[in-house]
Amino acid sequence: PLVVAARWDAAGLRARAEAGELPPMLRGLVRTPRRTAGTANGTVATAGPGALAGRLATLPRQDAHRLLVDTVRAQVASVLAHGSPDSVELDRPFNQLGFDSLTAVELRNRLNTDSGLRLPPTLVFDHPTVNALASYLAGVLTPAPPSAEDTLRGALEQIDDLLLNANGEGDAVRARLVPILQGALTRLGAAPADGGGVMDKIDSASDEEIFALIDNEL
Repeated sequence: PLVVAARWDAAGLRARAEAGELPPMLRGLVRTPRRTAGTANGTVATAGPGALAGRLATLPRQDAHRLLVDTVRAQVASVLAHGSPDSVELDRPFNQLGFDSLTAVELRNRLNTDSGLRLPPTLVFDHPTVNALASYLAGVLTPAPPSAEDTLRGALEQIDDLLLNANGEGDAVRARLVPILQGALTRLGAAPADGGGVMDKIDSASDEEIFALIDNEL
């Protein structure tokens, strides 16, 4: 053991201790509030970890992005001890706002609690502004819905699984599905100018040919 003179960032140590990320050797340097069911990070809890994702799920994409910007901005203001989130510029790099490695970890920890995610330690450096960080979180918490093509492929894969596990009722299931698929292809298809071609083939196709056509097109 050695005696070492050192200056510590008490706020940074406390933030890491509250998040459960402070090494055991350093835990005696700061006091942290005792956690109870009604507290989180030493304050009265208004929502559980990950509640942000639930709120985002109920909002249109534009409103969800605005909520993420407001959330990141408010947490940045808290970490940097700004009087108001409005004083935090949305496109000013974090290092120009006054962030260092400890405050970057504190912001990451706060956003971990808000989102329920395990965000990387380099979060602030990889997404160095409020807008950039909010856009990253939007991509993780509110991913774009699947395309029409992916949705259709997924539905057809489910149909294939259904037919494979029909237990001898495959023909009956196929007989019910084919008219639905024929109707869908008729609505989606574009008839040639001569009135024949693809649409005539669809109308006269057998069950197997309909499924083969779908497989080939998708």
